[in-house]
Amino acid sequence: MTPIRSTYRLQLHADFTLHDAAAQVPYLVRLGISHLYLSPIGTAVPGSTHGYDQTDPTQVNPELGGEAALLALSERAQAHGMGLVLDIVPNHMATHAANRWWWDVLAQGRKSAYADWFDIDWRAPGHGGQLWLPFLDRPLQAAIAQGVLTLEQGEQGPQLDHHGTRYPLHAGTDAALLEAARGGDADALQQVALSQPYRLVWWRMGNDQVNYRRFFDITSLAGLRMERAEVFDAVHALPLRLLEQGHIDGVRVDHVDGLADPAGYVRRLRRALDKAGKTRGLKPGQAGLWLEKILAPGETLPEGWPCDGTSGYDFMDQVGGVLHQAEGEPTLRAQWQALSARSGDFAQEEWVARGQMLEGPLRAEFDRAVRAASELLQAQADTAELGVPLLAQAIAAVLRQFPVYRTYAHSQGLDARDLALWQQAAARAQAQADPRLAAGIEALLAVLVDPQDLPASQAAARRRLRLRLELLSAPLNAKSVEDTAFYRHGVLISRNEVGSHPLELALSPEDFHAASAARHRRALLATATHDHKRGEDVRARLAVLSAEAEWWTRQVQGFEAVLPDWAGQVDGGDRLMLWQMLVGAWPLEDKPDLQAYAERVAQWQQKALREAKLRSSWTVVDEEYEARAQALLMQVVEDARADGLQQRLHDAAAHIAAAGALNGLAQATLRLTVPGVPDTYQGCEGWDLSLVDPDNRRPVDYALRQRWQQADAAPAACLQDWRSGQVKATLLQRLLQCRRAHPDLFAHGDYTPLQARGAKARHVLGFTRRHDGQTLIVLAPRGLRGAEVGAMPMAAPGFWQDTQVTLPAGTWRDVVGDRPVDGAFSLARHWAEFPIAVLVGTA
Repeated sequence: MTPIRSTYRLQLHADFTLHDAAAQVPYLVRLGISHLYLSPIGTAVPGSTHGYDQTDPTQVNPELGGEAALLALSERAQAHGMGLVLDIVPNHMATHAANRWWWDVLAQGRKSAYADWFDIDWRAPGHGGQLWLPFLDRPLQAAIAQGVLTLEQGEQGPQLDHHGTRYPLHAGTDAALLEAARGGDADALQQVALSQPYRLVWWRMGNDQVNYRRFFDITSLAGLRMERAEVFDAVHALPLRLLEQGHIDGVRVDHVDGLADPAGYVRRLRRALDKAGKTRGLKPGQAGLWLEKILAPGETLPEGWPCDGTSGYDFMDQVGGVLHQAEGEPTLRAQWQALSARSGDFAQEEWVARGQMLEGPLRAEFDRAVRAASELLQAQADTAELGVPLLAQAIAAVLRQFPVYRTYAHSQGLDARDLALWQQAAARAQAQADPRLAAGIEALLAVLVDPQDLPASQAAARRRLRLRLELLSAPLNAKSVEDTAFYRHGVLISRNEVGSHPLELALSPEDFHAASAARHRRALLATATHDHKRGEDVRARLAVLSAEAEWWTRQVQGFEAVLPDWAGQVDGGDRLMLWQMLVGAWPLEDKPDLQAYAERVAQWQQKALREAKLRSSWTVVDEEYEARAQALLMQVVEDARADGLQQRLHDAAAHIAAAGALNGLAQATLRLTVPGVPDTYQGCEGWDLSLVDPDNRRPVDYALRQRWQQADAAPAACLQDWRSGQVKATLLQRLLQCRRAHPDLFAHGDYTPLQARGAKARHVLGFTRRHDGQTLIVLAPRGLRGAEVGAMPMAAPGFWQDTQVTLPAGTWRDVVGDRPVDGAFSLARHWAEFPIAVLVGTA
């Protein structure tokens, strides 16, 4: 097995297959990558561009080239000394006709062998034991009357058809009704539809009436019961076989918090990986196991989980935070408050959004938790009088204050750490509650831990309630924070990122160092992903605004001053977010195609407006408002006057571009040198000025990156043409090759902060790592303003003055500049050619 030093994430789909991935292996080997990190390879919905909507996890997707292509990729990777890592999806599957397990449930209902493979509430009140499917574009009766739900003949017999989507009929469907329906009898067709194991309903009823657990609020993705052994075995058969056969070296688990029992799942998967790996001689724990897990500030993975850490969102937050400057926050918040007329308090935005999610998109899941509480508490004499409405209010009040994605209850309840989280949320909720609601919250809190000698029926009821609360808290957090509040809070949108919680704009160097020292040595380190809201170098550029908040305020005033009168019909908050996005992602070319750029931003803008759910939404689109917002965006392209909007935005972007690029180089350096395994998202060896998906999944120009590589230029030589992105790519290659040359130092080295001294010492982030007689020293700049950076991403002459770092006694070589270094490290002298230092030597 190739030791896992670094990963390179590839997004596979029909236009970039496993064959295409194999073609890039030589380039990525030269870059210094040890493992290709593949997006899900299981068969997915036809045409899927991401693979998370799987229909058959037991087979490699034919659209990607099938298993033959995967084995060919594995063979080529191994021939070059590389390995593969798979992204697996255990928590949900697509509700698509190609999903034979789901299709069988539709055809046979509770008698299906797969009826308990999906998290379906067959006992949901008012559902008649049917599986409710909210997929019709209008109510059932209207769909039949207007001819959009029809009876058609399929290969396996008669089927219901809705705009080309087929649904099976139960074998026992009344033949006379079928015949009448074939003859055009609308009443008969309605009776046929209503007599199935499933019930087709209007999609607008989904959030209220759906009775299967979804992935968040996506009705086309149904939750799996991975706690059942037969489901686990079926879903993991392919990756475990590939591991046993030597084709993969580890897995990344998608959204582990979407499972009923994440702790039990991780233990079971670790055992299964170890068993499969033993066949090929791997030691226990040697196969990689990473979890996609969003950690709140200060939160860590539960102790004892046998994994290699997270997939890297926590690092993405930490490195982003340390590049921001806390002193800019008051000015930026005041600007947001003035222009948007919103609070600027992210906690308040989140609290409001949580309430709206419980009442809307997650209503069905909320009602299921309320039923579990009602069944338990109303059966007890001391709580029977509380009533269902009060229990619902109590659950909502506590969940609106919940500080993390979820807890992990076991058979006896919650451990001390998790119980404290519920107590904290309950205390905050009670502080705002009247005596009646406070009593409901107290009763809810009391059943989270089981007393001794509890009757078996009550213990089971408590477990059901805890499970429903935990399975609700995770999607509630995601929908409220990432998919709503992030689009309502625009103090500085570079901190509105997956894995972040922008209660505080910046992270101190001391806190960054503490997090780095505590991190699992094999945790993944990400700065860009297929899910990010803004590319890693967009965030790095916008971080400059935290150091130049007053300058930015003046720029926004200038943008607003040249707007036409009608632009005031677009809310101030939407305008300010737009200005930030435009400046942050402004193209680096001398003569950019602004029309194409505006079209890309328009995709982001539409998503931002709909996710915010203030003026428009996915379910209730305000086309008139969206048109006004897009017209404002297109004004950038049209207003080419010397002092017009286009020129002002260009000038603002130019002012911070080099400083932002300097942040980007620092961010890349930290990702490749702090404890952990650096993951490079496809194409991000060059500048990443992407926007939210699907923009962040655009095709990568590998031919350009190969030309950079073939030029074999030193990073310092690339500074003259830094806008091309080659300077970042050459820096990454130098550092990845350094990791390859010193694997034990990076895999096992300790971590100690290193302090600079002098007038600009606070702008230096430094640390050392030591192992077995070898030492690594890393020095990177942080927090420079646009005015402090010249035309290239380097501090202007004279900036560093007397700032220096005393190096430990020893022999040092700067792997970036490829030159020896000794004595006191003077930043003014050593950073005159390149603004980053990574030294390797003995001390």
